[in-house]
Formats: sequence, structure tokens, C-alpha cells
Amino acid sequence: MTIAFTDEVLVAYLDGELPADQRRALEEAMTRDAAVTARLDDLRRSDLPFAEAFAPMLEAAPRARLEAMLAAIPPAPPQYEAAAPSEPASQTGISRRGLIAAAAVSLVAGVALDRVLIALEPSPPPVDEAAAFRSEVAEYLALYTPDTLRQMTISLAKRTDQLRVASERLGLKLDPFAMTLGGLEMRRTQVLEYDGKPLGQIMYLDPDHGPVALCIIPVSSGATKMHREQRSGLNLIYWSSDTHSFVMAARNPMDELKARADEIRDDLADRNQA
Repeated sequence: MTIAFTDEVLVAYLDGELPADQRRALEEAMTRDAAVTARLDDLRRSDLPFAEAFAPMLEAAPRARLEAMLAAIPPAPPQYEAAAPSEPASQTGISRRGLIAAAAVSLVAGVALDRVLIALEPSPPPVDEAAAFRSEVAEYLALYTPDTLRQMTISLAKRTDQLRVASERLGLKLDPFAMTLGGLEMRRTQVLEYDGKPLGQIMYLDPDHGPVALCIIPVSSGATKMHREQRSGLNLIYWSSDTHSFVMAARNPMDELKARADEIRDDLADRNQA
């Protein structure tokens, strides 16, 4: 009988689980095949304290499910029925193949448990896009200093033209109300883009508190009342009309900033009545 001396056969030999006829054939092959002997020696040297290493895993294994799985396995062919061992089996009564099988089952059970736990984890809350927008406005303005805006002084004609362009892009009548804001002089108006929409930014310089920004973006979510918050060391006032969202950010005191925001909201409402 020709026998393929695979690692499984060699491990069965070391564990004393190889039938007598195959054991004799293997021992005879070892006398003439140095490769078989060398591989057997490699496997013998790997005879580490597996039982101790896998004991926690075996204890944690789902025993009922494991026993059911083992019971469903067809009986081994007659030629692989256990014979008298050529070497004493482990004192624990557990062979290396049994340990490896238990470890594999425990690994599968662990992966399944991880997937169940992941499925049970609450979904992350939806992203508040309006809050993200305000955060970016605050972070951007926090980079400005009074000196930044002092160097932006431009002619009246240029500032008027900037407001006209912003009005057209935003679909909102801005000029000339935005030229002054509670006594603050406009320094620059520019149209940027945020999330595929035009974003108008009007910059002012307060002599006592520094840069003041008014940001405007078209929306379709409807009107909301004024709210206040703090981000990146700045005070923010924000609200929405039926067609646009507004954010005003500055280092000015909150009440003072609120008064300026009221002025803007009322003026724009009057200028943009249908």
C-alpha cells in the first residue's frame, strides 16, 4: 500500500493515533528516506505545551455547539481508526489535532461574536451639515488679525463692485446696505464656494475687537430664528430666511454681535421683499 506521508499522517504518528500498518510503513520509510525523518523531527520539536496554551480558549469555546458539530462529522475510515500508540499521548488526553480543531472553532465563534457586537453598536449620529459649516467659518475667521484687514482697504468703487457680484451670485440684494454695519466699514466682499453652493463673505474691521465676518449661503430648509454659540474662541450668531442662511462671527461681545445681526436681518428683509 502506498502511503502519502503528509504532515497530518506524521502528526498522527507522533500523537500515537496512526494505525499499526501505517505506523510500520512509516517507520520503514524513515530508514531509507531522510526527508521523511527530517520532517518528523521538525514536527516533534514543535511539541510545545499546547494544552496549557490553549486551555483558556478551550474553556471559552461554545461547548454545546462544538459537541454538536463533532457529532455531525462522519466516522473516520477504518484505516484511520486509532491503534496502540507508538508514543505516549499527552497526559491531558488531548491531541494536537484536537487542540487545533478546538482553536479553529473558537476563532470562528469569536469572529461571529465580533460581527454581532458590531451590528449591535449604535449607528453614529448623522452629520450636522449646518454645524460643520459654522465650524469652518469660525476656524477660517480665527486666522484673521486686525492687520490682515487693515491691508485690505480698497476704493469705494471696488467695494461696490464686489457687493454687486456677490448679490448676483447669491440671488440677494446686498448693495449698498452692507457698505457700513453699525458704523463698521466694509473691507472686502468675496464669493467662495461651499458644498457646491456660492458662499458670500463680507469682512469688516471693528477697531476694538478685530475682524467681523458675515457669511451668506443659499438654502432651501426654510426660516429659523437666531441662535448663538461659541466656536474657535469666537462668538457666532446664526439664522436663516426662507432662501438663505447667515452666520456672523467675531470676537465682539455676544450681545453687541446680536444687535448687529438684528440690524442685518431687518435690513435684508426689507430690501428683499417679493
